[in-house]
Amino acid sequence: MTTILLLGADAYSPFRLDAAKEAMRAAAPGFNVPDIDAKYVYALLASKEPGKETLSRASELLGATGPCDGADFFITPRKGTISPWSSKATDIFRNCGIKGIVRVERGIRFKTSAPLPEKCKAVLFDRMTEGVYGDITDIFDAGEPARGRTYDVVARGVEAIEEANEALGLAISRPEMEYLAKSFKAAGRNPTDAELVMFGQVNSEHCRHKIFGAKFVIDGKAQPKSLFEMIKNTHAKTPGGTLSAYKDNSAVVEGFETEI
Repeated sequence: MTTILLLGADAYSPFRLDAAKEAMRAAAPGFNVPDIDAKYVYALLASKEPGKETLSRASELLGATGPCDGADFFITPRKGTISPWSSKATDIFRNCGIKGIVRVERGIRFKTSAPLPEKCKAVLFDRMTEGVYGDITDIFDAGEPARGRTYDVVARGVEAIEEANEALGLAISRPEMEYLAKSFKAAGRNPTDAELVMFGQVNSEHCRHKIFGAKFVIDGKAQPKSLFEMIKNTHAKTPGGTLSAYKDNSAVVEGFETEI
């Protein structure tokens, strides 16, 4: 396997670049923000060294202008992850018959006229999904999966759940930790890391399963609808044009006739 880096078009419009610089000034008061050249960079994982025709077709598809010419730093999806853009772009490459390209990923190559402090870099990326790197030739490297583990709730109680919450980034509350400790103690066994991660996800606000689905009380008076039921109420009152909503993780609306 070999990794090729191709340089693309400007990653920011002038308006967006000005906004990013303004955010840097707010993050680092008094810092003189330097000139910034930010261009898309495309990483291609090839099963072997690609030929001229393959590189030409890949560059045309991506709008790349040539090889990456070095960088002060890169911002890309976190190493070890596969971004939604990568999944779609890789499918397009396959459907276009570009053989030998196993995967494609996109990031941004930065060159600056003076070094940027970490505070300024922090405004340029999402820490949850992206990272700042000096080298991305290893972006496709995948290590061996870590061994799973259990947390000794039977012996340690809620303290074990607290450790898991910190180590796994579960973002669960104290009452939830106590609930988990009590439940697994009652079951007479210890939870695995996979079980605890699933609990954190299923019980998150991303799916409206927790606070949005709870009883809604105002001034001591229980309301007839939860927060999520209030959201759904708009569709319940005006369902016209909707074929499917609030199920199967998707919604479908009526289309329209058109001439091709």
